[in-house]
Amino acid sequence: MLMKVTFESMEELKDFAKMILSGEDGTISKTEGKKTTADVVSAVPAPQVPVQQEVPVQSAPTQAIAPVAAPSTSAAQESAPPRVQQPIQTTVPTAQPSYTMEDLSKAGMTLMDSGRQGELRNLLAQFGVQSLPDLPKEQYGAFATALRGLGAQI
Repeated sequence: MLMKVTFESMEELKDFAKMILSGEDGTISKTEGKKTTADVVSAVPAPQVPVQQEVPVQSAPTQAIAPVAAPSTSAAQESAPPRVQQPIQTTVPTAQPSYTMEDLSKAGMTLMDSGRQGELRNLLAQFGVQSLPDLPKEQYGAFATALRGLGAQI
């Protein structure tokens, strides 16, 4: 059973609650010793306008979502057995990165700025040169790796 009661004000609600709790305006049922639902409903006047509270609602910004079309399938595709997807092959670069004299110079300068000139000289001596311009181009990659070993960013 569903019963809907509407009040126009808080005073009407309080009056209704007092009436229900005190037993006013109704007869006592012989079977249970309580008011029947019909007695309570007939004792309460029906309100003319229901009370509605307005609650401010903040709307969240919305973003339109483009519809996505479902992939179409032909009758031949539906009857064919599912295909096994081949693994994607990725290529691994096998060529060494190329370095320029400028790249090596910048890395060497960071070592010199940190007070490690002696280590840089020893490294040049290991490659058989006295200065960076004397280093053969084919040894740039190995020299860059050695500079990284000393802590240079290259």
